[in-house]
Amino acid sequence: MLQARHIQDPHAANTTQETYWAYPARTVPCTSDKGTCEYLDAVYGMHVTSMFYTFLMWAVIAGILLVFVLNRAMAKLSLNSSSDAQFEGTLARLRRRYLAREAPLVWLFGRVTVLQVSILATLSAYLLLFSLIGITYKTWVTPVKKVPGVYNTRTGLGGFGDRVGALAYALTPLTVLFSTRESLLSLITGVPYQHFNFMHRWTGRIIFVQSFLHTLAWTIVEGNLYRPQPSVYQAFIKEQYIIFGVIAQAFITFLYIFSTERMIKWTGYEFFKKTHTFIAILYLAACIGHWQMLACWMIAGFALIALDMGVRLLRTYFLHTNTRFGGSESHGFRNAEATIKLFTVSDDEGDAALRIDFPFTHRAWAPGQHFYLCFPGISIWQSHPFTPSSAPNNRSINQQHTYIVRVHKGITAKLAKLAAEAGGECTTSVILTGPYGSSAPAADVDAQDKNLLLVAGGSGVTAVLPLLMRTLDGPKEVLGRRVVDLVWIIRRTRDMLWLAEEVQQLKSRLAEKEAGGTRVRIFITRGTGPENSSAQSTSEDDIPMDEKKRAIATTTITSLATSYSSTRTTLDDLLASTSNFSITYLNGAHPDLATVVDDFADRASLTPYFGVKVYGTGPEGMGTVVSKEVVSRDWEIEWEGRS
Repeated sequence: MLQARHIQDPHAANTTQETYWAYPARTVPCTSDKGTCEYLDAVYGMHVTSMFYTFLMWAVIAGILLVFVLNRAMAKLSLNSSSDAQFEGTLARLRRRYLAREAPLVWLFGRVTVLQVSILATLSAYLLLFSLIGITYKTWVTPVKKVPGVYNTRTGLGGFGDRVGALAYALTPLTVLFSTRESLLSLITGVPYQHFNFMHRWTGRIIFVQSFLHTLAWTIVEGNLYRPQPSVYQAFIKEQYIIFGVIAQAFITFLYIFSTERMIKWTGYEFFKKTHTFIAILYLAACIGHWQMLACWMIAGFALIALDMGVRLLRTYFLHTNTRFGGSESHGFRNAEATIKLFTVSDDEGDAALRIDFPFTHRAWAPGQHFYLCFPGISIWQSHPFTPSSAPNNRSINQQHTYIVRVHKGITAKLAKLAAEAGGECTTSVILTGPYGSSAPAADVDAQDKNLLLVAGGSGVTAVLPLLMRTLDGPKEVLGRRVVDLVWIIRRTRDMLWLAEEVQQLKSRLAEKEAGGTRVRIFITRGTGPENSSAQSTSEDDIPMDEKKRAIATTTITSLATSYSSTRTTLDDLLASTSNFSITYLNGAHPDLATVVDDFADRASLTPYFGVKVYGTGPEGMGTVVSKEVVSRDWEIEWEGRS
């Protein structure tokens, strides 16, 4: 069929076959009419150009990654001179000032940086430019053999369709690379894998557009420009490689539609997680069936997915068999046994929270890193990222994990229901994988010439509390010189009970003289003052769980409560004022984060030779405000968006 499509007779006398990579061989010399021969010249010329552009794209990508490798190698070997360090410092300041800012068009891109959008724009410009350059913009009208008076219209549209299709194939491994948790890109660049999610989403959308244009171009060619119709199109659509192409287009359309924010909200994140990888694998297979001569790109995609899954399984196996520490005394695969406590304060499902605690034996992680937790009692096929609020123990392999999690739909709602049915507290098995994320926050905490501003909204405190605890564990002489603020924004006073013991311990540490310039500021958006805390803690919403079990819906968590009578640390104890620990009640308002940053800047100005690093977790809107204030001061910032 492919030979017939190019109007060639490989059995013609005095001809030979000229091979082309990823395309049918060409019969030379051409034995057809002049217009058809010129068209074939254009078709094969455009194909050669297309292959060059795909490999050029990957050559540029490989070159950029090589620069990262060499730069990191030189940094480890300390080969950089003082002038190099000064130059890198200047580049870092310029990057913070101009590229770390929030990009415009938030409605389109979400809250991402100028750097991320710039990388996407550069890649998009390359793909757009080289989708159009090298296309033969000419039309030939040629006779149809054995059908007198009927003519084909031949143009460069087919070559354009092949071009965007080839670029879509070449872009596929990069898109897969952006999506992997065990990321080779993170290994090379040092950038945590989650920062590549933006590029994964948008390169996937680009592939969808390219696939659509490829399909549209050949539909027009075979369904309108070639004659006679409808026999030509009917024969075309029945070809096996075209059937696979239609299937691949259906799969990429499914991936695009069901990865949009609106569809994820409608179908649920669990549906997205279960279907996305599976359909993506089917898409890769269909692409191989569509054009086997370019299967190398899809095989690369399969290899990256297999590598990612394989490394995940190996990390989980090693972590749960204690292979690194137990040696020959390993007792096989063992789960962690977690205690789950449910906290609720109203009928608002979004106010429910879970505290997950369990001990486990493994090497310490770095503060700010996260683990993927799987709860086999609910589903062995799901795992979700959570950041420990507990500080790692660097002196032992016996680690204590504590997680604070907001209850939403999906796995957290199922865990909340499980705890509710057990009276507000239950135990369940946990399989964990990790840790993931950068260890850079720990280095910033340990730095003796860097002030820290830690900002958290709600359960986001889990990511920054370990950083503060590590700061307090640092050398006393360093604590006396540094300025460190933790700003925690919560809805109600009772949210402090999520981390009651940790907050009480923190207050004790801050009361010590060695705490120096370390300070904790808590803003309660729905609180009216400490005089109401006792009344709040004994309201109807806090009656024992077993008296309200009948009101629990089967699929959602409503009107849940937990009795705090057995809690060793009471809410009133937590609200008591101490040195360097303040609580501000906002009575339905939100804190002025610009003023918060200004206040910290005033304190940090006392150490003008110290750098400033800001770590934050919370709603993206909060991150936007903080980032704007921070970038304007040429400070460093890392923000993790959370709902």
